[in-house]
Amino acid sequence: MTDSQLRYRNLFFLWLPLALSWMMMSVAGPIVSAGISRLPDAATNLAAHGLTMDIAVLVESPIIMILSASVALVRSRASYLLLRRFVVHLTIALTIISVVVYFTPIYDFLFMQLMGFPEAVTAAARPSLRVMVLWPAAIGWRRLWQGALILHGQSKMVSIGTLFRLAALAISVAVGVRLGLQPGALLGGLSMAISVIVEMLVIAWWSRPLIRDKILSIESDPEGSAPLDYRRLAWFYLPLAGTDAMRVLSRPLTAMGIARAANATLSLAAWPVGYGLSALLGSGVMALQEVVLARLGSETSESRLARFGMAIGVAFSCILGVMVATPLANGYFERLLGVPAEVRILALSCLLILVPMPVLFAARNYLRGVLIWRRQSTLVQLGMFINLLVLLVLLAAGLWRGSIQGILVAAWATLGAEIVEVLALFWLLRRVTSRVQATTVVQSQGAEQRA
Repeated sequence: MTDSQLRYRNLFFLWLPLALSWMMMSVAGPIVSAGISRLPDAATNLAAHGLTMDIAVLVESPIIMILSASVALVRSRASYLLLRRFVVHLTIALTIISVVVYFTPIYDFLFMQLMGFPEAVTAAARPSLRVMVLWPAAIGWRRLWQGALILHGQSKMVSIGTLFRLAALAISVAVGVRLGLQPGALLGGLSMAISVIVEMLVIAWWSRPLIRDKILSIESDPEGSAPLDYRRLAWFYLPLAGTDAMRVLSRPLTAMGIARAANATLSLAAWPVGYGLSALLGSGVMALQEVVLARLGSETSESRLARFGMAIGVAFSCILGVMVATPLANGYFERLLGVPAEVRILALSCLLILVPMPVLFAARNYLRGVLIWRRQSTLVQLGMFINLLVLLVLLAAGLWRGSIQGILVAAWATLGAEIVEVLALFWLLRRVTSRVQATTVVQSQGAEQRA
């Protein structure tokens, strides 16, 4: 095996457990839905669980990128303790926001009066959200410690942690159904909270010796690293938090667009089915961002990481294309999900458009990883802002046409927004690279003149 082949092999085995972890997390929703469906008043509680998760994901979104920050920044005792202090402050802030929203009259004002959710759904979601009040904190700490594992080549521990999470989730749901825990939405929220806390404890246990021996034992970051203090850390991280918040915001905006287009009811039913399959296969490339952050600047070049990422993206797009072009997707929708025929037809038409999404996800996450590694997080946020803006423009254009079915409007708008973001990030990265090269040339010329 050549040196180049060995490096690609190492990248593959760093990426594979992380990809499996992403894909396994996609199974959590169906497990909870299956449990709620076996309890009384299933329809209301399934809707309430959907509301619960939308709100919980939105509240947690500012802390999701702690994983990328941990992989990108933590190299010593000083940087680890600094990021740990930042996580403490961020989790306290998000927990306070959760308490204020979930335990005060603000809850009814936001979700019944302002957003117009049905009273029964809002009431069923309230206890579910209250038991998830520590959800952002558990996720923040878990992702901080996962970053240390990934950086030091222990990504398999991350996927094993996800297995513990799924096991805890399945056991919690099964016990809750057996005991007849009601309302069903409360079972959903309680199971999600327990599973994430279990995963956090498992990751904390496994990462302790690694953090002690390989991070806390090194007093300061390697020579040549950009200086880092609390203010610089905040300015680096806040754009990443904004990026994920905008990503979460794109979901309800797309649903609002579908609801205002032709054939809205069927399209709203088919969109999560069709997009869900593309997202499931696309989740396999999401870990590429952390792979780039863990290996860039060490033994792996940008070009090698780019080739690896594109190969993974093309592979998943080909799998999706084969499923759409053969009876496989139809069988998945009909036999596994039990989707009605009219919804299935619309979902397949949506998937025909979304076949390139895994390739685009791979390109986007590679470019984001390089920009974050270069501490250009504001450009990552700018790329996501461009994505959201293009999404809105394309949704509006599709609605203006009037005759296009809602799911097709959403599919073309989603695809177009992703393409534009990738092109924007590529252009921004080239500008950053050119600026760095120009600065390097000027500095070397100055050094020669001084010599």
